[in-house]
Amino acid sequence: MTNRLIKAFGIAIGYMIVSLATASSPAKHPIPPITKPYAMDKADNVATIDFWVEKGEIDTRRRLMVALDFPQTEKGAVEDAIQQQNLPIEVQVFLEEGKRRLPVPTEDNDTILATAYGTAVKADHPIAHMHLYATDGKTSNVLIAGFRATRDGHYVAIVRTTQDQPIFKDIKTMLRVDEFYNTGE
Repeated sequence: MTNRLIKAFGIAIGYMIVSLATASSPAKHPIPPITKPYAMDKADNVATIDFWVEKGEIDTRRRLMVALDFPQTEKGAVEDAIQQQNLPIEVQVFLEEGKRRLPVPTEDNDTILATAYGTAVKADHPIAHMHLYATDGKTSNVLIAGFRATRDGHYVAIVRTTQDQPIFKDIKTMLRVDEFYNTGE
């Protein structure tokens, strides 16, 4: 009886050690959702976000997105500007394959809607127009562009401001690569 108890106790401790080691080890590669601080107020600010799409972690049938999040502004001044103006931003996504970067088509909200309604539109234009998706009373969420990562691998999203956007001065903005906003899928 004592040998069984010692053996069972040893097995249980072994499982606990393996579980703790697995839980505390860092992820092999960054997978979405990934956020990165990004200043939107000046032209030519560039951010690069490296991420991986791995089987079991990301559903390659679903669209991913590059988004912008920021604290909801007083009286919604920035949110109103996004809704009332075409605020352009450049976004490109690539699949890295060895030393080659393969472009991944991107679509801003206007392109997605035009495609859905059968209007001829050129997809994969690097200039996207920001679309205010939602606010929750604390954070405003803006869609920059969606894309489909159709296979596993290392991806890179590159975002660049194309013009000065003084409405974003002193606003702490964050870029985010994540699953696309509620698509009903």
